Amino acid sequence: MTIMKNTRLPKGVRKSLTGALVVLALGGASSVQATSDNPLPIVGPQAPPPQGLLTVYSERYVMVDADAPEFYRRPVELYAGEGRLVGTYQNPVGDGPIRIVVPPGHYLVVTESHWTKRKVEATVKDGRETVVPEALLE
Repeated sequence: MTIMKNTRLPKGVRKSLTGALVVLALGGASSVQATSDNPLPIVGPQAPPPQGLLTVYSERYVMVDADAPEFYRRPVELYAGEGRLVGTYQNPVGDGPIRIVVPPGHYLVVTESHWTKRKVEATVKDGRETVVPEALLE
């Protein structure tokens, strides 16, 4: 390791370092303010996407479990207007209708009734409930 004694920095370098140390010591305070003619955009809460409710009363059937009847509804396949499967839906327990929250549009509801596939077209509108009664799927 080499130790250098009495090494002097050039005069310009010393001035720059001294100025930087003064700015750092004073906290870098400046009276210069940045301004812009372009105001910043204001961001507010976003509106939720449009959605509707599709309520399907698929075929109801009974299963006897421990001598007590339990009512169920058949699962429902839901297809978007262009034929894409949106999902398969069913109630885990009970015989209430199957309720599906979906974006507005045209859908094809497919389920089984009396051992045959049944299809019904449904149109869902924003903020509205569309009901597919069991009679349409028989």
